[in-house]
Amino acid sequence: MPPPKTRARRAARGKTLLASSDFTSYLREKADQLAPADVQTLLSQVDTVRSRAEQERERHPRLTRHVELSLRLLADHVDGQCPQIPYYTVSLLAVAVLYFIDPLDVIPDWIPGVGTSDDALIFELAFAIGRPGIERYCTWKGISTDGLLLPAPAAAPRRAAAKRAPARRPRPRR
Repeated sequence: MPPPKTRARRAARGKTLLASSDFTSYLREKADQLAPADVQTLLSQVDTVRSRAEQERERHPRLTRHVELSLRLLADHVDGQCPQIPYYTVSLLAVAVLYFIDPLDVIPDWIPGVGTSDDALIFELAFAIGRPGIERYCTWKGISTDGLLLPAPAAAPRRAAAKRAPARRPRPRR
């Protein structure tokens, strides 16, 4: 998250206090800090996580699917069944699940209607960043990614080479 001074400046300029880039930075930072034992500890709470996700099915159906796939991938990782999945993908999804089970995050979960919106955003970002590993996992498990991953960003169109003005000739000296 950006330092408080940065957030205060954004607010003073009339811009949002938090941008998706702040959440992305948070995800990347925490994913870099996650240890394999943290994933095992997280999986000890799998029933609680699934129960909370099921409560969000109506408001955030994609969130429920993201949580379920994340838990499957994390469990397979801990069991040593998917060594071909990059650990960075594993750690991103673990951070997203940890964020989801924390009721006092950016938007507290107890606020009706919007409390889990930031959780859904965290999962969307984690799935976007970890997309190659998630696609590899889904292919290996035979899981369809339809409705699970956002469409891949289109490649930026190449610009035609800008026409340059002909170089100026130096003036003859007199």
